[in-house]
Order: sequence, then C-alpha cells, then structure tokens
Amino acid sequence: MKIIQLLPLLSLVWGSVQAEVYHMPKDTIIIRISDREEIRIISSSGNELQQLSQYDLNKIIRELNEKAGESGDNVTITMQDSTGTEYVLERSEEEEDEIEASETDEEDEQMLEDKVERLEKEIDRLSESMQEKRNEEKEVRFNKKSGQGTNSTFTIEFGLNNYLSNGTFPSDDNELYAVNPIVSWYVALGSMNSTHIAGPLSLDWGANVSWYNFKFENERTRIEKLDDGLLFYEDPTPDISPVKSKLVVPYLNVSMVPMFIFGKRRSSDWEPFSYHENDGFRIGLGAYAGYRVGSRTKFVVKDDGDRRRVKDKTNFYLNNWRYGARLQVGFRGVDLFANYDLNELFVEDKGPQLNAFSFGIIL
Repeated sequence: MKIIQLLPLLSLVWGSVQAEVYHMPKDTIIIRISDREEIRIISSSGNELQQLSQYDLNKIIRELNEKAGESGDNVTITMQDSTGTEYVLERSEEEEDEIEASETDEEDEQMLEDKVERLEKEIDRLSESMQEKRNEEKEVRFNKKSGQGTNSTFTIEFGLNNYLSNGTFPSDDNELYAVNPIVSWYVALGSMNSTHIAGPLSLDWGANVSWYNFKFENERTRIEKLDDGLLFYEDPTPDISPVKSKLVVPYLNVSMVPMFIFGKRRSSDWEPFSYHENDGFRIGLGAYAGYRVGSRTKFVVKDDGDRRRVKDKTNFYLNNWRYGARLQVGFRGVDLFANYDLNELFVEDKGPQLNAFSFGIIL
C-alpha cells in the first residue's frame, strides 16, 4: 500500500493525533481515500481550519487524485463538528472527468486551479458555519447559566415627583405648596439585584439613596416651622424677582419587587446602562421603605440684578419614615418605575395631608 506524503500537513496532523489521545476533539476534517484509508485533521480551537489556505492545495489534490486513481475510488472530504453534524465535499463525476482531462493535458492546468480555489472557498464557508454553530451553543450555555443565581447592577433612577392631597393635586385648589410638575425631579442612586426563583419569576431587591425635589409652582412660596405646625406663605419683600423655591428631602431606601420576566437573556458584552439584559417583556409589583436622612428648603431671588440664595435646614415636621408600593415595567433595554408613598409626607396635624409619588426611567 502506497502512503501519500503530505509534508505541509505533517505537523498539523501530528498535533491533531495528540489532541485525540488526551481529550475529545471539537471539529474534524476527514479526507477519505478509500474504504479503509483516510486522513483526519482534528481541530481543538477552529483555527486550524483557516490554516488550510496556507498550504499548496493543488499539490494535495493531485496526489489524492493519483491515489484515488490507483485504488479506483473517489475522494470524499468530510468536515464534522462536535455535535456529529457533517459537512461533505465530494467530487461529482463531471468534476472527476474535468480533473482527469486536465492532468493529461498540461494546457488545462488552470481548470484544476479553479477547482481548488472553489474548494478553498467551500472550506472557508463550512468553517464559518461551524463557528456560528459553536457561537449558538455558547449562547445557549450562557442563557441556561445566567437564568440562575443573582445578578447585581448599579442603577440610576431619574424621573419626576409630586404629591396628592386626598386624591387630588394641590394645584387644583391653587395651594401655595403646589409643585411645578415639569421641573420637580426625582433622583435615586443605588444597587439592584435580580435573583431567579423559578420559571419566569425573579425577585428584584436592593438599596439606594433618593431625593425628592418639590419645586413650588409659586416662586414666592416660603415655609416657616411654628410650634403648632407648618406655615406656607408668600414672600412679601418688595422689589425682588423670585427665581426658585423648593423643598428637598433625601431618603435611604430598600425595596423588594417580584418580577415576571419573559424572553431569553442576551449574551452580548456588558452594558453599564442596561438594568435587565433581556429581550422580552417584564413586569413586577412590590414594596419599599425608606428613612429620611435630611431636609432643607432653598429660595433663590434676584435683588438689584444679584442672585441671592436663602437655605434653611430643619425637619419641617416631615415623617422620618416612608413606605409604599412600587411598580416596574420593562421591555428589552428599557425599564420604567413608579413609586407611591402610602404614608403621608408630613406628621399628622403638623402639615398638609400629602402622599408623595414618583415615576421615571431606570438607567
């Protein structure tokens, strides 16, 4: 039996044999010469497939064709991945006739080179197909793994805040403490964790620090703390131009929100402003509680063209605790929230009966 000398592939085949001995191969190229003779190129990383373009395939095909002519058999090249899927390259009878004619006539040498070029392109195509299959398997493994355990994310909540008095807005009654709904901002910074429980059910839980910014619609609104309660009044100072009047209340908060998450998780690179890396719809309703860590008022006026700021830091009979219900809704890379305080903003009988709320986007 004559042995084909394929020196350009010797080192590659030897490395492949070692890979077959010590661990299971992932991708394989099989060049069958006869029923009992074949050459195997085993790839552990997929890179060897691209190295084939560096070898003289003209010479390889001629030698394989000579061997096939001696044995009377056709030559079949098979690429096989780790799942057992095979990609077969087999010369047709027409191609056999063309190659045989080109070998007997040196003027038709270009025909063989064209065939080899097409073979190289087909190998490249099959290599890309096998790589895509490996990527799909990797994504499936990622989806199975990422659905378990707990994922943590730094979040920024940004939106608007306001409050209701017995179910109506204070602006409906032209109250001095009515807020400007467009520039009364709510901001929260913290960490959110998502723990998978079962099926589509997960639990979002975490902690953050938040700020209510109640910017009064009437820039002349002032707040004074008296022994028997709060007094809201208009600044009577003449010859001034009021610019801003607001009440700021910061809290430390914790929250727990059961979430129903539908759709598969993505295996893309980490995105710092993606709260849930999920392609589907998600919704949840939970609760939160917070502790007040400060409060202040800020008044800004223009006096003779100069800006003058007046700040007052006191508790203003604000409740130390807040607690309420939280709604979260998301789709793909966008998550929204809505908070509603079930307890009143001020101590009972010391200020107006107001229930604060906020809503916005989670970054």
